[in-house]
Amino acid sequence: MKISAIVFAAAAASGVAADFWISYLQNNVVNGPLIAGNRYAEGAVFVKDPQFNCDRDAGSHYIWGNTDDVSGDKAGMRTVPGKDVGFPLFRDPLDVVEFNTGSNQPGHHTIYKDRGYAMVDLAGNKTGQCKLNRNFVINLDCYRGDEHIIMKGSSMFFCQSDIGLN
Repeated sequence: MKISAIVFAAAAASGVAADFWISYLQNNVVNGPLIAGNRYAEGAVFVKDPQFNCDRDAGSHYIWGNTDDVSGDKAGMRTVPGKDVGFPLFRDPLDVVEFNTGSNQPGHHTIYKDRGYAMVDLAGNKTGQCKLNRNFVINLDCYRGDEHIIMKGSSMFFCQSDIGLN
């Protein structure tokens, strides 16, 4: 009994890694009702599995849209150099990726290529370590009821961090 309590306490004290993927997703609803107020959206999504499928992923991810400014209460994702290169990568290269999800997890962080893809918070503290990974391509035509949902994109990063996802 004492051993299991010690193991539990050690695990709680060290934090449990909440590894996640950041993918770039272009989502287009060709017909049917609005999904989260958008018929078309593109930007960052935070997922546990980078291999998308229609049953699990069609219309189920909040997309943090592309923007030039994610400071303060401005939500979204900013990429530097921010160049749209089309399908499947859409944004490349990824020298700086800054995202702000407001009060939702993971929050406001920046990933820097020149720091080995370290993820840092607004105070400059390292909050995770990401690895550039563009290997998972998203190219799906999905049907859900009356909706025809076209999803395109690719994985961007695999991140290891103690911050969680909602």
